[in-house]
Amino acid sequence: MKSDELRKQLRRKLTVMLIPHSNIRPVQLHLSVSLLVALLVSWAGLTMWSGFIVSRHVDYWKTKADEQVMKAKVWYYSQQIKKSREYLDRVRETQLALETLLNMKTRKAIVTSENAMGGPGRADQKELALLLNKQASALSMEDIKEQFDDMERAGEGVLQNYQEISSYIKDQHELYRATPLNWPTKGRLTSYYGLRKFPLDGMDSEFHRGIDIASREGTPIHATADGVVRIASWQGGYGRMVVIDHGRGYRTYYGHNSKLLVSPGDRVTRGQPIALMGTSGLSTGHHLHYEVWRHGSAQNPMKFVKADFEVQH
Repeated sequence: MKSDELRKQLRRKLTVMLIPHSNIRPVQLHLSVSLLVALLVSWAGLTMWSGFIVSRHVDYWKTKADEQVMKAKVWYYSQQIKKSREYLDRVRETQLALETLLNMKTRKAIVTSENAMGGPGRADQKELALLLNKQASALSMEDIKEQFDDMERAGEGVLQNYQEISSYIKDQHELYRATPLNWPTKGRLTSYYGLRKFPLDGMDSEFHRGIDIASREGTPIHATADGVVRIASWQGGYGRMVVIDHGRGYRTYYGHNSKLLVSPGDRVTRGQPIALMGTSGLSTGHHLHYEVWRHGSAQNPMKFVKADFEVQH
């Protein structure tokens, strides 16, 4: 009964009248309900199918665009990595030059070393092959990551080497500042380091642990290296004496002064005036008695007043 009623409703006629806003006669369309439903269903189906086709094409072109963007990014990153690797290579060259200058590692030692190794990594070889085949954009994110890892390892190695160089420079600077260099005062050399006749009687022999430099009274006496004043007072036969501890095992003695310009605990620098020349203590005239000690042993001061720093390692 319901199906008959439905067929009856579908056979009903509908009249659609189109009335224009002009003198043209109105148009009447006579349609059955079933035809109208069929048209609506067809329209809906066509719309859905068109939307599906369009969405597939949109997804395809979107994927293609994303792929091109990704390739562009990979190519850009690969170029940046290449520039960074070139920069690291220049840094390594500078590092090698620094090591050579600092006498840490000579070129001869590098060339003749049995363990000398080098060469490009897998990432370098793959990138070169792609570039030769004009396929630089074919580098994958895995390739980029591998190159980043290689650069990170190279950067860590360069950083470690520079830390070693920095430590070496700091050590050499401290050694230089602690090494007694140059003459402590102006004047004429009147007695050398070593065995000599005792100056007061000219008879007995003694071992002279320093050098004597004679000049006018009041001639400035200078510290020959950076350090801390340990003694600045009267010390028996030395008279008015200054002892400076320079570190790195070095100490210097300055005796027979007429006046002391520093006090115990003072920090002094190379070339700083510390006393004035005199003839205090056991002395036969105005002069400076100068000694250099290292690790508890007296050294010949002449090795220090005339030598380059390089021989004092």
